[in-house]
Amino acid sequence: MAFAGALLAALFVYAFRDEGAALLPWDRYAVHSARVRPTWTLDLETGEQGTEGADLHWGMKSRDDPYLATYNGAWIAAPRAAWDALDARALDALVYQPNTYSARGADAPVKKGAVFAMRTRAGNFAKLRVKDIRGDYSLVLEWQVFAPPPAVAVPPPMDRTATEIPKARSKPAAKGKPGPSPVWQALQDEALAAYREQRPEDAYEACNKAIAAAAAAGEPQRALALVTCGGLLDLHRRYPERIEDWLRQGKALALKLDQKAIVEALGERESMLKERALRMLGVFYRDRNRPRDAVDNFALAVDTVRAMPPPETAEQRLALRSDLYDLGSTLATLGYRAVARRALEESREIYLGTEPTHPTLKSIDAQLQRLQAPARK
Repeated sequence: MAFAGALLAALFVYAFRDEGAALLPWDRYAVHSARVRPTWTLDLETGEQGTEGADLHWGMKSRDDPYLATYNGAWIAAPRAAWDALDARALDALVYQPNTYSARGADAPVKKGAVFAMRTRAGNFAKLRVKDIRGDYSLVLEWQVFAPPPAVAVPPPMDRTATEIPKARSKPAAKGKPGPSPVWQALQDEALAAYREQRPEDAYEACNKAIAAAAAAGEPQRALALVTCGGLLDLHRRYPERIEDWLRQGKALALKLDQKAIVEALGERESMLKERALRMLGVFYRDRNRPRDAVDNFALAVDTVRAMPPPETAEQRLALRSDLYDLGSTLATLGYRAVARRALEESREIYLGTEPTHPTLKSIDAQLQRLQAPARK
């Protein structure tokens, strides 16, 4: 009877353990899972979300551009070892640093099955695995925390208000990579969260605050804030004059910046800032029925991607195929059949080489069929 009761209790606990549900009582060193909603944070030691003690930030640069980032002084690494091979000593051998990893596109570092290693803000190690990225962009994670091996001194927990990285670490890390200022980025994430929750007025107000805060961080940061907020499509209809102004300012700032200055200020993850600025202004003009202005910006976006130094990255291929598609589609509406066909054919070739089952291919094929038909007199 005692054995049956214990077994039943164990089954009960297992049955009610789900994404985001902590073990009771919480065991820091057990394997846990959680579903993290977009723009939220996760404390790996406690499983709590949205707290000051968080280690991870699941953010959104735009409506369809999520990323996973360190938070609050934690560090991250992308190990080559598999999940099962990562124990405390294997984690201790890695080099950690503050970083951000994109989850945009099939070739992004953050995707289903990806494994990462963490040094938490409290000085412990953790391994984490992406179980899924849902259609609403919530992130399902699995992770396990490890105490450092005996030979490694554990730094004291950081003060809740601290923003500096602890000096003690298992391995010397390279200088932390640059990135957006956390002050305006938090306001931007607030705007994106409001936008996804269909609160456009709140998103608009938060964007105004984020753009104003970004101005104090320098031109690259301001350009990024302008382009990101200008990319919220539902605001185009509600606030067209202000959105056009944001996107025009973002384009002007981005294009005058040296590419090296952008990367130095924002990190490699924002190396496509110029292309994004041009593309989003093209989308704005296309949706406002200004196809000639749209074509000018889509064409510049294509040229900007082509001009980037080798080697070509997966993100560049994703951007180029989209820019060519939008360029070709808009040229077709203006009657430029030959050049529209060339742009769409090149876009189709890239789609086939990256995602051969992507639904956009059906649209491209339908447009090419119409463009190949004899023109009506």
